[in-house]
Amino acid sequence: MTTLGSTGKARTESFDNKRKLFLVPLPPVMPEVDGNNSDLFDRHWNSIQEQIENLEKSLGLVRHVFHEMVYEGGDGGTAIVSQVSPRSATICKRITDSSGVFVKTEDRDALFEMHDWQRCISIGLASEKVSKLAYEGFQESTNLRNEKIAENIDKELNVDEIGILFISEDHRVQFPSDIQVFYIAPPTQNEIKQAIENYYKQQSAPTTEESE
Repeated sequence: MTTLGSTGKARTESFDNKRKLFLVPLPPVMPEVDGNNSDLFDRHWNSIQEQIENLEKSLGLVRHVFHEMVYEGGDGGTAIVSQVSPRSATICKRITDSSGVFVKTEDRDALFEMHDWQRCISIGLASEKVSKLAYEGFQESTNLRNEKIAENIDKELNVDEIGILFISEDHRVQFPSDIQVFYIAPPTQNEIKQAIENYYKQQSAPTTEESE
């Protein structure tokens, strides 16, 4: 995986006739954190846009837009991303308005199955047997989901074409070996992680009344 420097530029000679994928790690969508740190998030997404533009100048235009949670292409993908990730939706729209199209990224059944198991786990299960079943189901469906994402990217991305993938940073998708991945993560990414950590600390800290 290629990690960009501060300039977001890539040397083109080594990437001719290869499939290329720009990978944008998504921070958790947390309106409370975003609202309290809007300047930080603005700088973060502006930096991502700049790095994408620099890469396109060096390597070519993005033709395929992949985004987690998107289980249909075209306008359907646009609608889904607008709901689940407004910040990345803005960048996706810029691309789809010019050179690229939304592509089906997820397998609908695998995605929904994973979310159902996740909901089961989140409610807190009393039975050890049922808890084990839920965790195993969640892991199996997560693995299947990751495999389907990799398959969809492999199917859509042709030789010498460029795609972009917006996906959670902790993803476990294994990309085909002949795809060159460019990891787009400006320094503000660490600042966002710190802002999220601070938010959770504030939420878990006892109030004045509780401490008294």
